[in-house]
Amino acid sequence: MSTKRKFIESHWLTFAIKGIISLIAGLCIMLTGRDSVSGLTWIVGMTMVGLAIIELTNCVHRKRRNHNIGFALLLGLLEMWIAIALLVANIPGIAESDLIVLRVSLLSGYVLFASVVTIVMGFKGFDNMTDRFMWIVNGMLGCVLALVMFNGTSMLTHLKLFGTYLMINGLTDLFFGIHSKDEMAELHAERVAARAKTTKTTKKKGAKK
Repeated sequence: MSTKRKFIESHWLTFAIKGIISLIAGLCIMLTGRDSVSGLTWIVGMTMVGLAIIELTNCVHRKRRNHNIGFALLLGLLEMWIAIALLVANIPGIAESDLIVLRVSLLSGYVLFASVVTIVMGFKGFDNMTDRFMWIVNGMLGCVLALVMFNGTSMLTHLKLFGTYLMINGLTDLFFGIHSKDEMAELHAERVAARAKTTKTTKKKGAKK
């Protein structure tokens, strides 16, 4: 297979579980009849806690397989930081109005950062056109939502827009998780065949000597 493996070396369940969590949270935010900022903030905050825990667990998996953990660790810590900022009702020394601005900025910045990285991953991480197209489109939609969020007028609007982002990202992660499971199975078969071929070649050279 020609697909690059820089990112999907993460366990496929990492993507699948994050996708399910994001999709469910996004649907709850978008379909709920409640317009309670505190309630929606709690949903987003707990969602970010879940995503952070999964990403930090992914770091352990990648470390055991001697893969780079830099981006996964950064993303996990960022998600946990945002979760704390959303779930803590009051932060000493920060006025309520400033706290709302902080939360809005964190959500908007997170969406923009994650979306730009997604686009870069799409171009640099995959040769497979299906994966590349899926990641790039997801990133572009996220960038548009981030720009709209930066120009939003209320915390409620930002939370609803973030719910839309979670749904889009959730569908992408879920589909990619299932797809990467099949790809990793093919990759494993290729590696086994390559090792067998190398061993066979080595034995032939030894026999000739």
